[in-house]
Amino acid sequence: MLLRVNRNCPWNRCAFCPVYKGQKFSPRSCEEVLADLDAMAAFYGPGRVRTVFLQDANPLLARTDDLVRILDGIRARFPQTERITAYARSRTLARKPEEDLLRLRRAGLDRIHVGMESGSDAVLELVSKGVSRAEQILAGQKAKRAGFELSEYVMPGLGGQALSREHAEQSASAIAAIEPDFVRLRTTAVVPGTPLAGLEAEGRFTQCTEVGLVEEIRLFLEGLRGVRARLESDHILNLLMELRGPLPEALDGAIATCDAFLALPELDRARFVIARRAGWMGQLEDFIRGELPRGVRQLLAELDGRADLEALSAELRSRMV
Repeated sequence: MLLRVNRNCPWNRCAFCPVYKGQKFSPRSCEEVLADLDAMAAFYGPGRVRTVFLQDANPLLARTDDLVRILDGIRARFPQTERITAYARSRTLARKPEEDLLRLRRAGLDRIHVGMESGSDAVLELVSKGVSRAEQILAGQKAKRAGFELSEYVMPGLGGQALSREHAEQSASAIAAIEPDFVRLRTTAVVPGTPLAGLEAEGRFTQCTEVGLVEEIRLFLEGLRGVRARLESDHILNLLMELRGPLPEALDGAIATCDAFLALPELDRARFVIARRAGWMGQLEDFIRGELPRGVRQLLAELDGRADLEALSAELRSRMV
């Protein structure tokens, strides 16, 4: 069940993000939200809701007293709720008193999703994230100390070609310092009309190639040795969806998948990228085994030799946002 605690995003300046652009942030009163809960309870009944997600971009910006009332209201109206989750900006978490975070956890907020995106100050500044590496780490550590289940998002490719290595290494070391419960990959896509597209047009940002993205992810994964977390590649923007599982147990397998892609002949790599980006197939292993429908093989054969396959794959990524 989605519950709107505020409208839109209070920051709304991230260069890569097309969401909420042109829309004004505004908080909703506690009374408004509780009235929504009454309407939802009348519609769903007490036994049908299992999980609740607080919206929009940064509901933890609300007053702690109000959030506690809202969380109490959810638990009272939907007593069988198993999990309540919210997005939160690192800067908000870093500035929020630890006692307030403990109150929210005790009131029933179970999981927090944080868009870390990068652990590199240079990348964070490039994309106007509005937070520093130190704040990212502090925020994650505070959330963990308060007892929240923490999910951190990392965006392969966000530093472009120039900052790819720094982005991978610094993001991995930030994750190691935070020790979140989940590490979620969200590959960068340059969406027309976003500030990141403007940076690209100005020559200040050059997208990583598909091979470069996998090389960056491999470097990032190498930096996670010793980290205990759940790795997830659960978004359509990701090329290699099978990079998932508990760490450290699944780490070597994830790195081996990257190596398997990088070891493919150049033409086969291009074929897999287009097939995956176009939604014609799911996993690299299927491609390697040759499990392609005849129609897909024909389409790929028609694309062989095109010089603009890299541009085509970037365009397909941008359409998936």
